[in-house]
Amino acid sequence: MNPRNTIIALLLCCCPICASAQTGGDNYRDIYNEAEQKYNIGQLEQAEELLQHHIKTLPIEMRQSAYRLLALCYLGMDRDTEAQDYVRLLLDNNPYYSTTLDDPQRFIDMVEDIKAGNTATITTASSQAETLQEVPVPTTLITEEMIRVSGARNLQEVLAIYVPGMIPIDCNDDINISMRGIYSNSQEKILFMLNGHRLNSYCTNTAAPDFSISLEKLKQIEVLRGPASSLYGGVSLTAVVNLITKQGAEVDGLKVRAGIGNYGQYRGDAIFGKRYFDLDLLVWGSFHMAKGEQRFVGKEDTGLKQYEGDVTIGRVGNKPNYDIGASIKYKKLQFLYNGQFSQIQAPMTMTHTFSPYDADKYKTFNGIRPSHTSFSHHAHVSLGQQFGDFYLKGDFAYDNNDLTHYQVITEAPLPGLSTILPLPEHSKSLLENHTGGFARYISGQEHTFSTKLQGDWSYINNGTHKGLLTFGAEYSYFQLDDARYAFTYDFQNTLPETANISEVGKGHENNANVYAQLKHQWGPFILNAGLRFDYKARYDTTYIREFSPRVALIFVQPKWNVKLSYSKAFTDAPYLYRKTNQFLLAMLGATGREQLLLGLSPETMHSWQLTLAGTQLVKGLNLELNAFYNQMRDMIYMSVLEHYNMGNSNIYGIEFAGSYDHRNFYAHLSASWMKATRYEMDSDSYDRAFNMPRFSANAVLAWKPTSRLQLHTRLAFYAKQRTNYINIINYGTMENANNMINKLETKLKEKGELTREEQITYAKLQEVIHDASQELLVSKEVPPYFIWDLGARYQIGKLELSFNVNNLLNRQYSISGACTGLIPQRGRWFLFDVAYKF
Repeated sequence: MNPRNTIIALLLCCCPICASAQTGGDNYRDIYNEAEQKYNIGQLEQAEELLQHHIKTLPIEMRQSAYRLLALCYLGMDRDTEAQDYVRLLLDNNPYYSTTLDDPQRFIDMVEDIKAGNTATITTASSQAETLQEVPVPTTLITEEMIRVSGARNLQEVLAIYVPGMIPIDCNDDINISMRGIYSNSQEKILFMLNGHRLNSYCTNTAAPDFSISLEKLKQIEVLRGPASSLYGGVSLTAVVNLITKQGAEVDGLKVRAGIGNYGQYRGDAIFGKRYFDLDLLVWGSFHMAKGEQRFVGKEDTGLKQYEGDVTIGRVGNKPNYDIGASIKYKKLQFLYNGQFSQIQAPMTMTHTFSPYDADKYKTFNGIRPSHTSFSHHAHVSLGQQFGDFYLKGDFAYDNNDLTHYQVITEAPLPGLSTILPLPEHSKSLLENHTGGFARYISGQEHTFSTKLQGDWSYINNGTHKGLLTFGAEYSYFQLDDARYAFTYDFQNTLPETANISEVGKGHENNANVYAQLKHQWGPFILNAGLRFDYKARYDTTYIREFSPRVALIFVQPKWNVKLSYSKAFTDAPYLYRKTNQFLLAMLGATGREQLLLGLSPETMHSWQLTLAGTQLVKGLNLELNAFYNQMRDMIYMSVLEHYNMGNSNIYGIEFAGSYDHRNFYAHLSASWMKATRYEMDSDSYDRAFNMPRFSANAVLAWKPTSRLQLHTRLAFYAKQRTNYINIINYGTMENANNMINKLETKLKEKGELTREEQITYAKLQEVIHDASQELLVSKEVPPYFIWDLGARYQIGKLELSFNVNNLLNRQYSISGACTGLIPQRGRWFLFDVAYKF
């Protein structure tokens, strides 16, 4: 065919199509004009109904106008929640949208508030966007500006400042935090996520809120206070912390920051973000280094009372912590990568010994000196698509983590150490000839693959009822390789490793779950109910089957709301704990009963919460009061090296959070009061929970005396608390005496009698055991303490100067945690930094 004729034919074919498209466009324009006319004459419900009927078929270029008009209709009907939903859709469609002088003032204020984050939505509570008034459980939203004015150095401090019930604790292994009096040796009871992707290790359950998590990349932090297994399964036992990164369009360029401070502090941050049509790109990188603060600790403050010396507080290790990552969004496709290196050097030796040591004396394993170290990679890709009233989203994730737990046991001689450690006889005899420099080294490399399919079905949406059903299924495969378990002595020597130790550590586990959640709103009432079933095949052929329900009833009014909720959550014993117990059993040749005792069950929690909140009671004022009652069962504690389910607790309390933001002044107050009605540990009952202050409060104040200068301060108070720990010297004495008694009893069985001297020795040994057992557990009062931080920020065009002082009064105080005594905390630290936006 002639090319010219072909082109003419194609043009003729396209003409009807173009005409049809033009006609369709005109029809949609007529629909919008009709809705706008109805709005102008006050027929708000008719305008809203007309737009809602056609909103999903409107061309993309017309949706911005439709979202605006729907928001205006809802404002006119005093339905602020729906108005906010459509303002957010408007801003998602066009982040640079600006109001005009012709717009109603309420609409202008709502747009500006949402842009500033004052009424930002969260997605963590119900796996869908909703306001704080709608979430089924008490939730704390921490914005970027709140992070800046807090003066916090890391995520632990941000959470302690703004989240009532979260208390800093020090378990002498890594940076840790408790929630409502529940904690463990590492942070393994709270689920940490980055844009909805789990950061907690699948081997240890931990995700320390330390300097390996950059605060510069965050737009907001969403914190669910209370159990959340109905959506997130294990690990989300006491809370969920979802870190939400900025969008590239919000950064719109390159921003760099560098800081220097006392005690060898160095930090650097760089973040780049841009939006190119449908492509949104965000790239970040940060590092933090600190040599630490030297302080003398006397004999009376150590576990080994005959040993004293200098400790190093706040040292991040011999390598800097860093956080690098990228987020790429193209239409409905999203990709996330995050790499983190975390290294924290404990100020004192491990657990019950807690005495001074010098980390530089010890040998290195793969270049690492004694520390808690993790080198992790997280990659996540997801794709979502709307199909009428259905929304489906699928994602795939890969996690890799090289973890090292290198702990100094004791630098000083410890009576009975060879008896306490689970070692072969030839190793024990070797240790008896040496007097110090003992350490334990555990390492492994974990790989986890996971895939998830989630759906949302909007089954009803009219003027009276609004319903959404969320459902999903998830599968993950975890594997641990290159496991190692070693002991060192004389600082540089390693005990001969048993050949099968590496094989004992290796293993894999499978997890699968399904869940469903119903959110139905009729008038001012919202019912939010969910149920999740988790199935886990452990490495040892045992199985975990757990149901996690949640139900909440919410009553929403324009300026206040009430929530009543119940939820149940669980977390399985960490893989590392279970493998360590298995190793100890193999080394000790345990009996059947001992094997039963060392078997670990999941920890569970039941929680009831009642929340009363007021939103914009007067302009800028928000208040929340929450009462909770938690029942914790089968809590896991570490005895000396092994772990047991040996704790239960009933804790109730009241939490308060309030903020006021008006013009150039901002104030935030969070406070909590907690009390334990039942606290059991290792078959003993106590009248109070350990390392949980009855009362705690944090206040942040910020003031802008000029447009360029901002001053801020933080005030914190923690009431007295009590800690307890094992007297390791008495424990070693008991173990030695028990071994000697066992030898005498063996001789008695073989010969039928003991000599007079042996009988006297037997009686004395029993007295030694009795006396040592009377002082086996040490309990101490931790005095109350007050912290005052101060800071300032000055803006000169694109240049920003900041100065922060933490613990301004240089208060010398100590806190504790699981299985350790009092650990000294940082004194006066300051940091100066400079930032520039390109």
